[in-house]
Amino acid sequence: MARVVSQTTYKDDETIVIEKVRMKKSLNLFNCVSILCSLTGHIAVFVAPTAILKYTGSIGLSIVIWVLGGLMNLFLALCFTEVAIMFPKAGGPYAWIKQEFGSFPGFMILWGYIVLITGPFWAFQSYCAALYILQPLFVGCNPPDSAVKLLATWIIVSFVALNCVYVKFVTKVQSILTLTKLLAMLMIIICGVISVSTDSYENISSPLDDTIKDPFVVAMSFFFSIFMYGGWQIVSNLMEEVKDPGRDLPRAVNVSFLIIILEFVLVNLAYYVVLRKQDILESATIAVLFFEYFYPPLKPVISLLVAITAIGVLNASILGHSRVLFAGARNNHAPLFLSMISLKFLTPWPAIFVLMIWSLIMLLSGELFTFMELISLFSALLSLSVVIVLLYLRWKQPHAHRPYKVYLFIPISQLVLLVIMLLLCVYQEPGKLGRGLIIFILGIPVYMVGVKWKNKPKIYHGYIG
Repeated sequence: MARVVSQTTYKDDETIVIEKVRMKKSLNLFNCVSILCSLTGHIAVFVAPTAILKYTGSIGLSIVIWVLGGLMNLFLALCFTEVAIMFPKAGGPYAWIKQEFGSFPGFMILWGYIVLITGPFWAFQSYCAALYILQPLFVGCNPPDSAVKLLATWIIVSFVALNCVYVKFVTKVQSILTLTKLLAMLMIIICGVISVSTDSYENISSPLDDTIKDPFVVAMSFFFSIFMYGGWQIVSNLMEEVKDPGRDLPRAVNVSFLIIILEFVLVNLAYYVVLRKQDILESATIAVLFFEYFYPPLKPVISLLVAITAIGVLNASILGHSRVLFAGARNNHAPLFLSMISLKFLTPWPAIFVLMIWSLIMLLSGELFTFMELISLFSALLSLSVVIVLLYLRWKQPHAHRPYKVYLFIPISQLVLLVIMLLLCVYQEPGKLGRGLIIFILGIPVYMVGVKWKNKPKIYHGYIG
């Protein structure tokens, strides 16, 4: 919602009325909690348990990682909240870093966000939606990867078209799409409770068996926890619409994470009660496998709920991510044509189409765990950057007005933890994460040519702008 604010000025007996459009402050604490609960974690709890168990080895340690990973993300979200409330109209981490450290660091954040978050994330959500749609049709085996990617391609293209033409419709159905996540988790938790009540303890009788003690390997599970709780970064985009952000947003973050951590732990416990460890490690559609063991007639229901949830997250991502590239183009950090909008539908078609092409390239050339690794990598780098901004502001502007101020040990501990985690993970997986770092570093020559180089030939302006 937006409201028009009129400001009247006088000049030489003439009255000049200036109208400014501002977002209406309509969100209260309950609204903020609802938004954060629906977006935080997206559909990771239906996919990511495989990655966490792979790098922990045991049920007990994996549950510990789900809890500690949730707390780490809670602390990072509180750091984001402090900075976001200081710059309520700045436009998120990209603008904060650009404002405090200059054009080049800001561009690198934008570059990383587009190539390492947006593309892989759209690919991940569409792939998971397609996988959950097709899985019930293939009893005892996984659907062909080519069929999954073909359906995922159709899903991306279809929802890009809807966002370009029927943006009012997709925003109206978004609340319905996100409700399916809660229903899916409640089904799994209730079925897990029923299994426990029938004395099904065999799978969790030795929770610490096969625990991995190598810190380099365990660090990867923390690394993936950034992905499995991702989505809370939306907090930086809520400032203008919250009635009292200094009071309500920190409370919403704390309450939301308490709910989400509890939900995720209960869902994982339900998995472990019903499924064997080996089954979880071999499946990318854990929720479907869960009901295959517990009550097969519910397989189509859970498949539909998870697929709709993934589509809902994809829909929200198309709506939000394209605006980031659009804003970057308006700041001369992307070709000028990406700042254009459709005059008829008032949506940034060029930005949406470019992101669609990149996400399709990622989808057709990558795999599920590759998407998760790339998203986790840049999410960690982005979080590290925001923590540095917070500590820098505490040093340079110690007396600045801060409606909310996080305890100092939180950003310091997160700075140390993120640096150590990134070093351990790159050492453990130099090939996989190295590729992501190379993609990120490629932003440097792109910046030098696209932004820093001012006297470009006319042919460049003719074709790119």
